[in-house]
Amino acid sequence: MNVQLRRIVLKLAIPAVISNLLYTFQNIVDAMMLGRYGNPAISLSAAGIGGMLYFLTFPLIMGLATGGVAIMARRWGEKNYKEAKFTFENLYILLILISIPISLFGVFLGWTLPTALGADKAVINASYHYIMGIFIFYPFAVFLAVYNSAMRAAGDTKTPMIVDIYANSWNVFWNYTLIFGNFGFPELGVMGAGIATGSSYLFASLIYLIMQNRGKLIISPNLLSREKGDVKMMKKIFRIGIPAGIERGMWAITSFIYTFLIFLASGPIGYASFQVGLKAESVAYMPAFGFSIAATTLVGQYLGERNIEKARSAAIEATKMSMLFMGIAGAFMVFFPKYLAELFTGDAEIIHLASIYLLLMGMTEPALGALFTLAGGMRGAGYTTMPMIINLTGLMGVRLGIAVLLAFPLGMGLIGIWLGMFVETFIRAIWMFLEFRRGKWAKVKV
Repeated sequence: MNVQLRRIVLKLAIPAVISNLLYTFQNIVDAMMLGRYGNPAISLSAAGIGGMLYFLTFPLIMGLATGGVAIMARRWGEKNYKEAKFTFENLYILLILISIPISLFGVFLGWTLPTALGADKAVINASYHYIMGIFIFYPFAVFLAVYNSAMRAAGDTKTPMIVDIYANSWNVFWNYTLIFGNFGFPELGVMGAGIATGSSYLFASLIYLIMQNRGKLIISPNLLSREKGDVKMMKKIFRIGIPAGIERGMWAITSFIYTFLIFLASGPIGYASFQVGLKAESVAYMPAFGFSIAATTLVGQYLGERNIEKARSAAIEATKMSMLFMGIAGAFMVFFPKYLAELFTGDAEIIHLASIYLLLMGMTEPALGALFTLAGGMRGAGYTTMPMIINLTGLMGVRLGIAVLLAFPLGMGLIGIWLGMFVETFIRAIWMFLEFRRGKWAKVKV
């Protein structure tokens, strides 16, 4: 059974890995082009802060999407396709309504984040231009997230991959065009990068609508239905999704605090090096995200079939493969950190600091793969509270505690902050494995 199950996991995971690679490629293209536009410390910091605000607002969206996925995957496993579609429709209505005020906040009040971080005037101005460019299109990013989630819950990871290929091609072209002012278009710099990324979500949404109109989607909502959203269903989505949203929010809040600490410890150069390190490392994350999606889908569907042992085996197989691929990616970070950093900037100081970050984080990649994939499997069961508690305690307690202690009282500065990340990743991965082994996730009703 393991060989067959491994094939099923890979069938789901590989397109999801490619989708996430494409999404990461989108961020890398931003970083590579902005790292060669104007002052790289300002442009890279601006895009990093703008991206941080985007991710500060997205945890609620993705948390509720997680709740919807758990329900849809369970109904799909039960072969109750009508209820799965009904869940999709309610998730769509709920998240689009939530996205509109968030979009308006980003466009009109996006300047508040770089100001709160204590960034200098040049970084604040550049950050706000990036934020305005991307947040105009925020509802389309949510539309894309809902459709991608529904496709994957139904076991189709190939369609999101195809859509992402087109969207990323769009992003690369318009990045090159709008950042530098090519082909007769105005030179918009950082704002051009935001517009290119944001408009790629609009483009992807249009592709989904065309595919839906042609009957090419495995599951689709009735967007023209006059029926109102079902309050009972939305409450269920909230019940499962809010812990997942809080968990994702902790990542965003920790990122916010880490940014403050990095600026405090080493200023824009330190933060720019952190951004370069993150961009390079983001490629290594991709196997974990892909196998996590596979675990989420299969655990939900197999529990819908009332086959707990198969659900457990699917999560374990996905985790093993995630650790293997993450280990390979991590080895490149350990042995070639300087070459990876040089892809993003020519600044010698930024390259040196980013190389230290990549060396440390490369050693944590297998543990990170296990952490992400096991948590994904439990979320697929609708078991979202304990993964939230584990991540909340690890990120906000252990990670920040070690980082602050090493960076300031012990005088290690920026390297101490990164060592806090290094140590905490192993602690949290062990805890997540122990929680999965307890098996309480298999008893959740959705």
